[in-house]
Amino acid sequence: MERREQAAYPSKYVLIVGCDPQSLIFASLLLQRLGYHICTAGTAEIALEMARAVVPILVITDLKLPEMNAPQMMRYLRERERTAAVPIIIQLEQLVPKIVQKCLEAGATACIKKPVEPEELYRVIQAAIELTPREHIRIKTCLSVVLNNRPLDFNAGECAIMLSSRGMYVRTRTRQPVHTKFPIAINLNERLIHAEAKVIYSHSEGEGPFGQPGMGLYFTVIAQEDQEFLQQYITDEVTRGLSSDKPVGS
Repeated sequence: MERREQAAYPSKYVLIVGCDPQSLIFASLLLQRLGYHICTAGTAEIALEMARAVVPILVITDLKLPEMNAPQMMRYLRERERTAAVPIIIQLEQLVPKIVQKCLEAGATACIKKPVEPEELYRVIQAAIELTPREHIRIKTCLSVVLNNRPLDFNAGECAIMLSSRGMYVRTRTRQPVHTKFPIAINLNERLIHAEAKVIYSHSEGEGPFGQPGMGLYFTVIAQEDQEFLQQYITDEVTRGLSSDKPVGS
């Protein structure tokens, strides 16, 4: 995935830098599933060349790199006007305070310990580059839902189409006013999860980020074991088929 031609880069991409090809592949596939465009570089020199061609929205790098380490690479990025403001996340074997402080002083936006959990990685990335950062991964899905004791018409396309451990977006034309609360039930892998949800926004056809009529719901009451089940389900979905012995940054 190491590309040098400007035309090959997406206009907005996350640049991952590391010398382990298997880890780069794992990280790039994982971040693509989290909704990001990815390019990778095996050395700091290649990363700098790519950043000069098309500026990334974020750089994620290992601390130790061949020939030029991450702090040296950061100095080059910070010295150039086009790349001076690019957020940089450094992956460390251990979050030793002295090393973390040196990385932050050199220009790092944040440091994370590797291997990193998908939810933590998502949260750090969101905080670094999004205007309204999310704390929890949300995934596309298609799940049967019961709202206020009424099953949605799954055959008519009424279902949950986005899911996080804290809420979901339900596609339906029967919407409720914002702030309305009601009981819900979700059928997830043959487990029925019960919760109370509040409407936080409502969209008509063609509105909102999904372009489909429905409601964004936040779980106001949910059992801890059900929330943990949701969290594990989402983690399993975003890592499905990826090698578990090559976690991000390993």
